[in-house]
Amino acid sequence: MHWQYTPYMVPLGIAAAISVSLALFAWRRRPAPDATAFVLLMLAVAEWSLAYALRLAGTDLATKLFWAKVRYLGIVIVPAAWLVFALQYTGRGKWFTRRNLTLLAIEPLCMLLLVWTNDWHGLYWSSVRLDEVGSFATFGSTHGVGFWVHAAYSYPLLLLGAFLFVQALVRSPRLYRGQAVAILGGVLAPLAGNVVSTFGLSPFPHLDLTP
Repeated sequence: MHWQYTPYMVPLGIAAAISVSLALFAWRRRPAPDATAFVLLMLAVAEWSLAYALRLAGTDLATKLFWAKVRYLGIVIVPAAWLVFALQYTGRGKWFTRRNLTLLAIEPLCMLLLVWTNDWHGLYWSSVRLDEVGSFATFGSTHGVGFWVHAAYSYPLLLLGAFLFVQALVRSPRLYRGQAVAILGGVLAPLAGNVVSTFGLSPFPHLDLTP
């Protein structure tokens, strides 16, 4: 593996450190019903950020492709963990049953399988390549059907969780509204980054703004 330095690694490292710190903070309070889901969500965000930093740092296609696959462990966990956290935080923990958890886990597991076996079928990335942007080598890909299936799965879960917090914001006493606003901002900002990156609207086309 060969490496390059890019300044984008600094904010990614900070994001990962903050996420791990929040996970540790929540773990100490895990008797709270929503703590476990929040811990999993934060660890997934940290893994996503660190793996993406390593993908940016790689200079050859094999290195970048490896870390592109590794980061999907975090990517596939985030939507389901976010929805479970939102359900529990807003007092809808009764929906968090073993059956529903199993259903939520099917798509992430299938996507991980597609990502790690992509070389055989090209269903997630129909092609991958090494692009040069200035003096940096970047990972380029053409999305396959699996990518869009995952997007169609992820966005509704993220938006449903956000909707639950909007409801909580409207209905909660003023004391708790600040929490709801902070959490909404915490999910809507990276969601907006993901949308502009996914659909080619970003001014930085070779950079995923989500993490």
